[in-house]
Amino acid sequence: MGRVSGKISVQSYLKGNGNMSSLVDIAYSKIRENIMTGIYMPGSLLSENELAQLLNMSRTPIRGAISRLESEGFVSSLKNRGLFVKEISYKEILDVMEVFLFLEEYSVDSVIEKGLIYNIEELNKHLEQQLDAEKKDDYPAYVQSSMMFTRSMITSANNQTMLQIMDSVKDKLIHFGIVNWKLTPHQKHYSANLLNKAIYEAVCAEDYVEVKRLCKEAYLRNRERFIRSGIQ
Repeated sequence: MGRVSGKISVQSYLKGNGNMSSLVDIAYSKIRENIMTGIYMPGSLLSENELAQLLNMSRTPIRGAISRLESEGFVSSLKNRGLFVKEISYKEILDVMEVFLFLEEYSVDSVIEKGLIYNIEELNKHLEQQLDAEKKDDYPAYVQSSMMFTRSMITSANNQTMLQIMDSVKDKLIHFGIVNWKLTPHQKHYSANLLNKAIYEAVCAEDYVEVKRLCKEAYLRNRERFIRSGIQ
């Protein structure tokens, strides 16, 4: 485990006299962003004093931010040691992927049974952003665009509760993907580009059976890979 270093910009704070609630929001956003993008990698040990100094604020809003991050499962406080950035397990990610599969399949069923439609233009936009991110080797942008492609699919079901469920867990999948990308530079990444391209083509052809097959096949492929990695 290593301690984190590096200056964090808090210009939005320095420009104003924000109240305690806004300072907590700023601290939460900055720390969370660094966790999500892998600047603070799993296993990193942070300290309240260090974070307060980097963010140019007192420890009180830092503690409020830490409490929120703990409730989301990104960090864990260690008594007399500091803040530990948690690793997201294969089991947890597989559970999230299973939820995504259910939501994707339900969106297809809704289109078929309720006469709803997919937003072809929006799907194409996110797909093009994915492909462009691969050309630029911008993995974080690729992961975000891939997630928005899936979200666009689920939006077609016209069920706000389902979207809220997805939004509550999607960041863990994004975080997991970025960390895995940083830890395995020798492996091939960007696999969702081929998958989403095939899904997009099937949606355009209104071959919804194929859309469900592609989603299920991708889930089973990832499940098998995780099992080989030692998931119980």
